[in-house]
Order: sequence, then structure tokens, then C-alpha cells
Amino acid sequence: MSSDTHRLFLEHNVLIVWKPEYNLGIPIIDEHHRGIVSIVNSLHFGMQNNYVKEILSPIVDMMNDYSLIHFKIEEDFLEKIGFPNLKKHKELHQALFTNLKKLGRDSIFNKDSHEFMNFLKQWWINHIRVEDLAFKEHVFKK
Repeated sequence: MSSDTHRLFLEHNVLIVWKPEYNLGIPIIDEHHRGIVSIVNSLHFGMQNNYVKEILSPIVDMMNDYSLIHFKIEEDFLEKIGFPNLKKHKELHQALFTNLKKLGRDSIFNKDSHEFMNFLKQWWINHIRVEDLAFKEHVFKK
């Protein structure tokens, strides 16, 4: 690896650094959330280093596929524990997935990942860090 390439990988930080307080204490859900963060960080790195056009389409595909798996497992888990706001949580997931697909397609078509990245950041801030924390309390009361 050349020193320029080595410097490239060291100089650019990830967008989201996983912290222990992000864990919900539900191993599979925490693993999924870390996976989502990894995909977001990969897109961020590609944007910072001018090779997003090579990775945007695979990133969009990964996010679509991964979110389907994640939402299914999370919703099944919430149903099994009797989470009282399951219907609302499912509706949030459906809206997220609809927006994810639309913004992903738009980003690929327009060859511009900024709106898609903004959506992913908001998903992290508003859903994973806020909405999912709401069911953590329910889980550990049981």
C-alpha cells in the first residue's frame, strides 16, 4: 500500500462511531444496528474519497435488503414481547422503507448520494437512537 493510500484510510473518519450506550441489550437488534452503521459509514467514506459512483448502487441494495431483514426480526421480537406500540412501530418501519427505496433509486438515477446520506443520518438519529430506545424500556420491565 502506498503512503498516499495509507494516509487516505487514516485521515478520513467514520461518520458514526459506535458507542456502548447505543446498545439496546438485545443482541440481534444491536448487531443489526451496528450493521446499518457500517453501511452508512461505508457510503460516507466513499463520498469523502470520490468513489461513491462505484459503491452507491451496492450500498442502496445492501440497505434495502438489510432493512427488510432487520425490520422483520425486530417486529417479530416486539410482537413476542407484547410491545404496546407495535402497530405504530411497524408504520414507522414501512415509511422508512418506502423512503429508503425512493431516495436510493433517486440517488442512483441522479448520481448524487447527498439526499440519501441525509436520510440515513436522520434514520440513525430519529429512529434507531429514539424510537428503538422506547421498546428497550418495555423489554427490561418484563
